[in-house]
Amino acid sequence: MSEQSSTPNQKTGLWRERFPNHNFSSAEIAHLNQRYGNARQINWKVPAIIALALGLPWLLWSATHHSLPEIRYTLISFEQDQTSATPSIDITYEIARRNPEIAITCTLVARDIDKNIVGEFADQIPATTASVITRKTRILARSIPVNAAVIRCATT
Repeated sequence: MSEQSSTPNQKTGLWRERFPNHNFSSAEIAHLNQRYGNARQINWKVPAIIALALGLPWLLWSATHHSLPEIRYTLISFEQDQTSATPSIDITYEIARRNPEIAITCTLVARDIDKNIVGEFADQIPATTASVITRKTRILARSIPVNAAVIRCATT
């Protein structure tokens, strides 16, 4: 560094990097500092360490908690029942529970060609010892259904 930038007034301002060899008066330095800001560095390391100390455990917890939900359901298949006199559809789905000793209720729906819900069924699943079970259920409908879905599964 040159000798002219050794005084505190000469070090201030990021604008000094553009004019390293120019000798400014104190009035010019004050004006340039007021206009372009002071070069004081904000210590970013302390807030970054605090954010890392709080954010990393939360990120790990949320990733593991939300990637392994209490109840997970998967639609396997649905098949329209052509032999029945009443319109209905059979749905096969799989439920995986972290705690199989808790009873759950799954809401199943049947939809028509226009995607209107034409049938709904609340399937009660009792507590078991198996954490993964496959269910096949019939949903009765008010008109001809073309597809079926699992809307949600929750504890009862």
